[in-house]
Amino acid sequence: MADVIHAWHPDVPLVQEVLHAQFEHHAYPSHTHDSWTVLLVDQGTVTYDLDRHEHRTTNSTVTLLPPQVPHDGRSATPDVPFRKRVLYLEPEWLPLGTVEAAAEAPTLFDPSVTSTVDQIHAALNDPADVLAAECGVLALRELVQPHLKSPVDIASDKPLARRLRHLLDDRLDETFTIAEAAAQSGFHDQSHLTRHFRRTLGTTPGVFAA
Repeated sequence: MADVIHAWHPDVPLVQEVLHAQFEHHAYPSHTHDSWTVLLVDQGTVTYDLDRHEHRTTNSTVTLLPPQVPHDGRSATPDVPFRKRVLYLEPEWLPLGTVEAAAEAPTLFDPSVTSTVDQIHAALNDPADVLAAECGVLALRELVQPHLKSPVDIASDKPLARRLRHLLDDRLDETFTIAEAAAQSGFHDQSHLTRHFRRTLGTTPGVFAA
């Protein structure tokens, strides 16, 4: 069976290139892209090394490869050709700070992400559906970003933690509840404060105060 490749550059914001391909015996050497690579394997399985760590595609999941991170690719099912659809999106599609998180966990186990990628490709197949494709790319960004929040990202609000610490230090001689402290520090409620406090300092406000 001959390899089948269809690649094009749609006039859709943030989309550099689209690739639909089927390969029987093809392996990619290690390389990089200047774009975000959104990979959907419809048939077969692909193994690849990303930043020197081995990964494998799975059915009904999307693989997100960050820009400027070396990766290769090869079929894990020699007797079954692999068929894939790929979106190459501009580097600014996602914040630069998400590259490391994507490299560590490139597989997105989220049915809504897979469904959205599938819808984008369906829209890209129709030249008259540019608006739907653009909306899909923007919706995909909103779906993907929560998967790329590392502990460092979550705990990076140091000014807010310092405000809480100053509040506690300035009022050591007063008796007040964590709920009053949470409200004055800008949190919605006590549980919101506790979650942020634990992520930032590794313990709860009550334990810290003790």
